Amino acid sequence: MKPLLLTLIITAIALLASKPVLAYQDIEQKVIKLEQKVSKKFSKTFCNSTGFGISEEGALKFSLGETEVEFAKNPLIDKVDIENVKQKILDDVADTCYNFNLATSDLDSLKLKSIN
Repeated sequence: MKPLLLTLIITAIALLASKPVLAYQDIEQKVIKLEQKVSKKFSKTFCNSTGFGISEEGALKFSLGETEVEFAKNPLIDKVDIENVKQKILDDVADTCYNFNLATSDLDSLKLKSIN
């Protein structure tokens, strides 16, 4: 009886105390996908905002805020390379909006931080 009880206790402790972990390769791939999602979200919001008649400066502020809020709860956001994201944003905006000229300095206020 004691060995069975001991086995059940050890099993319960092992299952309840474990934290979910991600494999390193999975994290790297998920971070790359997250960078793409952030870039696509920003460029879509920016292009739509300017399409509705909002000035380029207003659309930039709105897009920055919307992007930061949407991804703040993602635990992987702290692992994102912000410079890489900025470059992807510039490429996506150029491809999506066609005629807007954003510079990397326009995206300096983009802060991607987790709120967890």
